[in-house]
Amino acid sequence: MTPAPAINVMIVDDHPLVRVGMATVVNQQPDMRITAEAEGGRRALELFRQHRPDVVLMDLRLRDDDGTRVTRAIREEFPAARVLVISNYDGDEDIHQALEAGAMGYLFKSVVEDELVDAIREVNAGRRYLPKGVAARLHEHDSGMQLTRREDELLDLLGKGLRNRELAQVLGISEDTVKSHLKSLFRKLDVSDRAEAVREAMRRGFLHPH
Repeated sequence: MTPAPAINVMIVDDHPLVRVGMATVVNQQPDMRITAEAEGGRRALELFRQHRPDVVLMDLRLRDDDGTRVTRAIREEFPAARVLVISNYDGDEDIHQALEAGAMGYLFKSVVEDELVDAIREVNAGRRYLPKGVAARLHEHDSGMQLTRREDELLDLLGKGLRNRELAQVLGISEDTVKSHLKSLFRKLDVSDRAEAVREAMRRGFLHPH
């Protein structure tokens, strides 16, 4: 009986030690091998076109790009591409956006070796892979609130410590309008003040440390 061909895996991560660690785990498996590594988005697209890997391990925060954008670009050019995101970020919004961009799975960088290789095999077989508990959280996210573009802008500025008058100046709106947007934002996040809003937004993945 002819053995199944090895699963060709490409790593996209801007940290060399992370790439080495994942490559070591993958190359130890009898049914998979690393065929390419990229540290940025542009190189990732070039290498995907060249090697056509079966599975891409994609970091979300790249030094020169965003993993969600790179995932979307790969999937637009190669609709059958299978991308497994591996990130330090566990916010619902990060996971939601990665899956919306076309990722077939999402893992946290704290993942153990066995789960990593299991996830690669699942994604290679065309099945979605999410850590335990994440699917339920995403269902709640999908049936819950979404932030407007203006609320996203306000959150980013709140994270920088701007007060209402400064928010109004930066956004070109009145302080009363700022207060109205903040009231809506606080209600959606179920918080009562600015500090709570920033903390909750970071927890959910709507905001990241600068």
